[in-house]
Amino acid sequence: MRFALTHGFLVLDEWTTLADGTLIIEDGKIEKVLPTSEFHPENMEVVDLHGETVYPGFIDLHVHGGMGRDFIEGAGSIEAVSDNVVADGTTAFLCSLTVQSHEQELKSLKGLSSHQEKGAQCLGIHMEGPYLSAQYKALMDERYLRDPSESELMDMLAANPEIRTMTVAPERAGMKEFIPLLREHNIVPMIGHTACTCRQAEEAHLWGAMGFTHLYNAMSQHTHRDPGCVTAAFLHDDMYKEMILDGFHTDDAVIRMTYKCLGPHQIIMITDAMLGKGMPDGEYVFSGLHCRKEGIHVRVIETGRIAGSAFGMIDAVRHLNGIVALKPEDICALTSANAAHLIQDSSRGSLRPGARADITVLSSSLAVRRCYVAGKLAYSRA
Repeated sequence: MRFALTHGFLVLDEWTTLADGTLIIEDGKIEKVLPTSEFHPENMEVVDLHGETVYPGFIDLHVHGGMGRDFIEGAGSIEAVSDNVVADGTTAFLCSLTVQSHEQELKSLKGLSSHQEKGAQCLGIHMEGPYLSAQYKALMDERYLRDPSESELMDMLAANPEIRTMTVAPERAGMKEFIPLLREHNIVPMIGHTACTCRQAEEAHLWGAMGFTHLYNAMSQHTHRDPGCVTAAFLHDDMYKEMILDGFHTDDAVIRMTYKCLGPHQIIMITDAMLGKGMPDGEYVFSGLHCRKEGIHVRVIETGRIAGSAFGMIDAVRHLNGIVALKPEDICALTSANAAHLIQDSSRGSLRPGARADITVLSSSLAVRRCYVAGKLAYSRA
């Protein structure tokens, strides 16, 4: 199918915009980008966007579930979440798995190996562990935290070869060998849930670590005599930093300071959403713990600890925009381009010719109007 989106403010990538542009789309890809003044319809459907802003589809690299389904369940969970998140502007995501026994990990991975999305596309798996710090375990089941194992990794890849990222704690024994092993298998090593010192995080960077999982949360902090993981994050411009931008996981003043220091090209927006997203307020079991969802916030009932979120990517965009007044190019970097660069997916993160037609259309008030996944209309709101 060949069609055109016309009269849109096009955000071509994290650097470039076209004020009144047209996208011609065919067979799920962007065929041509041109000023609308140069567009002449040729036997194709034409959708007039009336000046609304057109972005590369949002990519959420860290989401655990939604609509009452947790990705650790395996089969069926992807379809439910896929249908839900596309309304938030998300066209692609990774399934994040919390820590389990090795046997249960393999069961979950096998269950996620085949699926049929209704909306956003699943790009693979984010293993949030199990090679993490007990001190900064957050909600992770401490019984299953352990040092890295090459044989376990091979088991995981045999169960599901689409593991794209893995969060690890650099201080665990054997990480000097394990992080390069992840890179050999095209898995992006992320630093998180860690008690590491700044020096240890910098060593992990030398070994091949490429980013930080939910910056500030579940990691050693920046203190002036005992610098930790957060310090290292600010020292390395070539490493991406995930952030949960809801004003709840990280105070707005810290978000503003971080954005001032790092800018839009190092930060990746994530939701860290759990199974309560899209569901009524109430009690849910997440990572084996009884949690209460109230609005977009979730806490463990027994301890009061934050337990992921129940918000979407567009909620993060609106929240950050209210703090720092984002340019459209900045939104592209934060929601799509940076994530695509991190997982080395050159087909996403831009509206350039040849890119996948994963497209999110926003109104001037940052409401999601339309979402296309591989050129197919997956969500529309008047």
